[in-house]
Amino acid sequence: MAESPSSESSKKNLSAEDLQDQTLGEFRILRRLGKGGMAEVYLAEQSSIKRQVAIKVLRADLLDEKNQILIKRFEQEAKAAGGLTHPNIVQVYVVGNEEGIHYIAQEYVEGPNLKEFVLKKGPPDLKLALHIMRQTAAALQVAAEAGIVHRDIKPENIMLTRKGEVKVADFGLAQLSTNNEGVNLTQVGMTMGTPLYMSPEQIHGKKVDQRSDLYSFGVTCYHMLAGRPPFDGESPMAIAVKHLNEEPEPLAAIRSDLPVRLIEIVNQLMAKKIDDRPNDAGEVLKEIRKISKLIQDDPDSPDLKLGEFTLSNSQSQAMLVPPDLGKKIGLLFAGVIPVLLISAGVGWVKRTPDPFAAEAPVDRIETTAEETAAQQYLKALQINTLDAWQAVVTNFPNDPEYSDKARVQVLINLIRVNRLVEAEKLINEFSIRQSDTYALAVADAGKAILANLDDRYEESHLLISQINRAKLPEAMTMFLVQFEEKNSKMLAKSSPTP
Repeated sequence: MAESPSSESSKKNLSAEDLQDQTLGEFRILRRLGKGGMAEVYLAEQSSIKRQVAIKVLRADLLDEKNQILIKRFEQEAKAAGGLTHPNIVQVYVVGNEEGIHYIAQEYVEGPNLKEFVLKKGPPDLKLALHIMRQTAAALQVAAEAGIVHRDIKPENIMLTRKGEVKVADFGLAQLSTNNEGVNLTQVGMTMGTPLYMSPEQIHGKKVDQRSDLYSFGVTCYHMLAGRPPFDGESPMAIAVKHLNEEPEPLAAIRSDLPVRLIEIVNQLMAKKIDDRPNDAGEVLKEIRKISKLIQDDPDSPDLKLGEFTLSNSQSQAMLVPPDLGKKIGLLFAGVIPVLLISAGVGWVKRTPDPFAAEAPVDRIETTAEETAAQQYLKALQINTLDAWQAVVTNFPNDPEYSDKARVQVLINLIRVNRLVEAEKLINEFSIRQSDTYALAVADAGKAILANLDDRYEESHLLISQINRAKLPEAMTMFLVQFEEKNSKMLAKSSPTP
């Protein structure tokens, strides 16, 4: 039977930017709820059972990538979340594809997210905060047991229902650690996660596990309890660098009413080193339940002051401040703490005996050519080894988008493993491209780093001051910061005391 003009018109409308009043399968779109990095979110009605659902539709303007990476990520989200059934996890109902429009129908949560709640009402009281922490930890425990790393835990993804339930949403960045197929799918050139809440290992592009989610959970708890995130900055890169190298204002200085035992949990969740965090969400959940019970049975219990979570590094211990000193520390923070942060802010250069020793790769990537430069680059992102990045340069030396990005990663990895002669050669290759401001910025940064490693700190400092920061790629900018800090520290030591 021939289709009517109205039917044909409806199909065309499905490709429109706004799907309001259209139908996807058995779902009638009612109105738009919001827009994220990957998807548009709509409120819809499931006609068969008259149920309101949230429809997440993959953004049409992102569907032009030939390698279909985004579609795979979108399908991965459905696979991850659809297999999880728990009261504290947003339930996925249906995954569909209508006329090339990829969508997920999931539970509609009527209520604010945690960020909206804090903005409107301020930090919750202790009992409500523990209630939110307990249910979020329960959701993370279930996901981890299923081999799923959320990778984007943040207040916006913690929904609060009108019945007082917590629902963890958006597994769009999830990594399925039990299955190698599709692991670490990411858009080329993008960093997964949200810089305000991202773990140090995620920022570095290293392998993540459930303890990375725990870091983000800790940052989210800090935001909830303090009323603001622990770090801010003018750019995502600036915030990410603070996660790598700085400690936040002590939570006890902001909330002197909180039990030290609770502050211990948040501090350990936010430990820079992954091994210093709790092993899993189950440990955190157990401790939160103990605190809740103590508060209910004996609010003045001395056990609330000292918890079972013993912090394993001096920086975290420094964040623990007795509640009665909160006001004093608040006054001192403006003057004394920044000095301490500068002296301790060398980051991972200071925390490890050999900061440039390369980690043993989890897998060794094959250097055979992929069909496209984008696919080769994606493969390198997954493994993140020197050989992987070199494969992009070798197989696609003249690709305008990915070749130079890969060369920057090669340079960073050569420096990390102390192959400085090869690094210098690559720097010279960048420097001879006199009309290319991108290449010259990379070359200047490379020269500054080599000068630093040769203990020529004044020269390194001068070279860094001359770099065209606007043209420097973000990966090199983040790598350079540790050397800037080392320069500052060493030059301060050599300066005569007045």
